[in-house]
Amino acid sequence: MSIKDLPVTERGPWLATSLGGMWSIQHPDERDVFIDDIAAGSARTCRYAGQLRDDIDFFSVAEHAIEMTFWAIENGYVVYLEDALAILLHDASEAYYGDMPTPLKQLLPDFRVLEDMAQDVIISAFGLNKDNTLITKKTIKEIDNRIRVDERPRLIAEPAMSAGHNITWDDGTPMQPLDVTLQCLAPGQARVAFLNCWVQCIDQLPARDPEIYGILKEREGGFRSSLDGLGRGTHLQENEMVI
Repeated sequence: MSIKDLPVTERGPWLATSLGGMWSIQHPDERDVFIDDIAAGSARTCRYAGQLRDDIDFFSVAEHAIEMTFWAIENGYVVYLEDALAILLHDASEAYYGDMPTPLKQLLPDFRVLEDMAQDVIISAFGLNKDNTLITKKTIKEIDNRIRVDERPRLIAEPAMSAGHNITWDDGTPMQPLDVTLQCLAPGQARVAFLNCWVQCIDQLPARDPEIYGILKEREGGFRSSLDGLGRGTHLQENEMVI
């Protein structure tokens, strides 16, 4: 018997999830992954350790992922469902562990190991793999880096903003922003927007592997029936899906 066959409570330290489940830190398993928990945790996690300008109350990991996903679709980087979900879920482990600032994360290699392990389990749980997902980690990282050029002037106060504003590629060429508009949604709004983005991608984008639809349905904890009650009309108005 593998340790992952054991109940979560017998797999070492664990965290509670929004659905009332449990997430094993050292031995995460695909059966414990639900998009409802990813949406809740991502929407309630503030980027930049919450150290935002005084006039900005909140900017979530969820909104960051949504902006990247819609931008990639609208700009031709993404055509298929699997690639869209790879972007939407690129920071999914942060739904459980928070958004640790990169400079701090670099000093804690053991944390990076746990985070990467969780991310691999989450991606696999949603049926994404090297055969059906063609967008590369490098491309996702490039989009992730470019959106920082949009985020920093909107979110970070001086003088820190200017001190870290000159974001460049390895060859010294300045990165260009994505030119997205941040709405700085409240956590509840960001949660609904994330779930709406999930639904739009599944309903409107073709899949390379049709079997993924069944896998994704298994990873939904029942949010669709309550989405109207959560406020289905709440979404990023400027990011209507363009197919």
